[in-house]
Amino acid sequence: MTSIERSTGFLVVRTARSMKKALDTRLTEIGVTAVQYTVLNTLAQTDGLSLSEIGKRVFLDKPAITGLADRLENDGLVERQRNSKDRRVIKLYLSPKGRRLLGRMNDIVNSVDEELTSVLSSSELGTFREMLDRIWNNANGRTTHDN
Repeated sequence: MTSIERSTGFLVVRTARSMKKALDTRLTEIGVTAVQYTVLNTLAQTDGLSLSEIGKRVFLDKPAITGLADRLENDGLVERQRNSKDRRVIKLYLSPKGRRLLGRMNDIVNSVDEELTSVLSSSELGTFREMLDRIWNNANGRTTHDN
């Protein structure tokens, strides 16, 4: 039997938390967190998403995404707009300030990722990412053809 410290899930979570901590440390220098970056990056890919859709994409529940949206709006990084057809639906859009800051955030994220994965060759890193995708797909009931 494997001890919890050697289980794949534990190792993945431990690694993800350490990587997030390193990323938060660097992003905090420009006033954002890794979670905030994830939301802003999601909006950069598809602007004007509802709070519930953003929550699904970044794995946050409604209270968490609502609080996060409040902070991002207060910091001037996003703008909220109510849907004209259904006033209950609120959509988020990147503000001009959010767009300007995103370039710096992307540079930091790429730099941290490169620093932390530098212990792997490019071939190993590619294989590692493929394996993580396969495990994620398996955990979510998808086949590699569903992507």
